[in-house]
Amino acid sequence: MTLPFALKGLVQGNGSQSAPNFLVICCDALQSYALACNGNPDVKTPNIDRLAREGCTFRRAYCNNSVCMPARSTMLTGLYPRQHGCITNGTKLPPAVPTLPQVLARHGYRTHAVGKLHLQPWSTQDSSESLQGWMSGSITALPKNYYGFQSSDFVGGHVSYCFGDYTNELRKTHPGVFEQYSRSRAPWRSEGNSQTWKTDVPPELHYNTWIAEKTIGFMEACNREPFFVWCSFPDPHMPFAASKPYADMYDPGKLHVDPTAFEPHPEPETLQRRREFFSKQYVFDEKTLREIAAEYYGMISHIDASIGRILDALEKNRLQENTIVVFIADHGEYLGSHHLLYKAEWMYEELVRIPMIWRVPQAIQPGKGSESVVSQVDLVPTIIDYAGLSTSEFDTRGDYKSNALTLPGRSLKPFLSNGVPLGNKPAFLEYDEDWYPGEFYRVRTLIGPQYKLIVYTHTGGGQLFDLQNDPHERKNLWDNTDYSTVKAQMMEALLREASTYDREDQRRWCGA
Repeated sequence: MTLPFALKGLVQGNGSQSAPNFLVICCDALQSYALACNGNPDVKTPNIDRLAREGCTFRRAYCNNSVCMPARSTMLTGLYPRQHGCITNGTKLPPAVPTLPQVLARHGYRTHAVGKLHLQPWSTQDSSESLQGWMSGSITALPKNYYGFQSSDFVGGHVSYCFGDYTNELRKTHPGVFEQYSRSRAPWRSEGNSQTWKTDVPPELHYNTWIAEKTIGFMEACNREPFFVWCSFPDPHMPFAASKPYADMYDPGKLHVDPTAFEPHPEPETLQRRREFFSKQYVFDEKTLREIAAEYYGMISHIDASIGRILDALEKNRLQENTIVVFIADHGEYLGSHHLLYKAEWMYEELVRIPMIWRVPQAIQPGKGSESVVSQVDLVPTIIDYAGLSTSEFDTRGDYKSNALTLPGRSLKPFLSNGVPLGNKPAFLEYDEDWYPGEFYRVRTLIGPQYKLIVYTHTGGGQLFDLQNDPHERKNLWDNTDYSTVKAQMMEALLREASTYDREDQRRWCGA
């Protein structure tokens, strides 16, 4: 098969010209602000900082949905949730939708997934990623060519409820270690938050290390064949439970607290009801928030160490000069901002702004950053562009209409490789949730260079923020008549983006 040579002049270790390799490193619930390279004064992330120095950081990158399954489906299809049909957790990504690994595999790439996928629900038996199926032994591997991944080393779940290839191996080789993830076995537990504790799982047996080792092993085994590897860490998603020594790396009393965590300021009625709902589940005080942040940062530093192993392996095997590395997250984490934890339908920056770093060999000006608004739908077009392929391969598939599968994103290659300005395309975000606290939440968001518009379609209300002058989103301009024109223009642009692409909802099977 003839392969496209999109990156002229890039060579592998043996000196032969080749199509570029792609390594996508994805984290779960990683807040963009929780990285040293993005200005966090507390967290230690030397290896992610290294990527930022050697690559390009998009400081205004956004998810297109604020929960795991829709966001991950978007990253692997290049489609909005309304297009690919996985609109919320608990809905499957339809197999008929073309994916990035499928297209790359057709053109000679070896495709492999390591770690978390979450393209099908965990809480139903009718799923290849079923927790019950894996724990009972009725599922022992993901199917071959699973959404285009020819092979996989799978981890589902988080911390004490992780499952998959990793836990199967761990139980065989080190009986009793998996139980150390449990809160009941924890050497320390937060009194204020049931989702926060420390674990005694040795770092060398932790799934972060396993994911790094499996990623390295796959890349080394490719033997000069071009590869696409999805390296996906389940952390730092809650439960916030770092393993030692990372669990003790941060002193809670010395950490900075989000300035909006305890500020009284008016919010939409639905948000106030959500806060009341959550307040029955956990204590929200400064002591607890600091404990959460300490474990959250510890989990991030553990991931960072694993990323360092992978980057060192690329260099050792002389693959770094022909491998494009992307660092990204599915969504962020409130981490106390606006008196919130975890993730939900309030599209504050802490939740929806994500880290995005591209390290492209021979790109212009390593260490350069961009303030242009980009989002997850730009991932697929950029990789396809660097591979020398056409996005037309995503246009039709199975029973899906061609206009439903038109890729809404754009390639970032002109900017990354040639410095061509990206322009001001806004980010479009969707959120559809129906399970708690007993209401149906449908939220649409548009984020431009200066303003963010959030529409709560289930109530008719919304929020409008001037991100340049109000970066912490303290002042809602929705009802401010001085901004009526801005609001109308943003609303028109949001409706135009939403109406351009058909909606393909799928049945919801379970919560996640």
